[in-house]
Amino acid sequence: MPLIILLALLLVVLTFWFHFKVLLWLSNYAPGLAISDQNRVLSIILVLFFAHMIEIGFYAIMFACSINIFELGTLEGIKVNDPMEYLYFSSVLFTSLGIGDTYPMGHIRFLTGVEALNGLLLIAWSASFTFLVMGDLWPQIKCCDTDEPPPEG
Repeated sequence: MPLIILLALLLVVLTFWFHFKVLLWLSNYAPGLAISDQNRVLSIILVLFFAHMIEIGFYAIMFACSINIFELGTLEGIKVNDPMEYLYFSSVLFTSLGIGDTYPMGHIRFLTGVEALNGLLLIAWSASFTFLVMGDLWPQIKCCDTDEPPPEG
């Protein structure tokens, strides 16, 4: 059990550090892109999506190692035999979608809970960052700043 706690802690630190570095990079370099503000927001969203995919990949690799090398548990239900299936399992956990057709047995159950919490925090962090960026870059449309009545709808 101490090994899975250590592995989970390492993954949390790795993903938080990676996510922090991505957000820092976006903060420093996205403003200098020679594109429209709307395309800058879209670029930021795409970078954050790929950052989350990489973080999911970190967990998928750790699940594969935890099962095949460290023998800390198994995945039951639909068998997980290749990297895409580990990525699927990890993405289901990271997004807090829930465990369905594949479920953990043994000590790796702890890692599944940690990934769900970690994913929730990282997705919320991305959403907060995006909210702040959009507040600065997105055109503000104020419906009541003119003498015209608001559009009917």
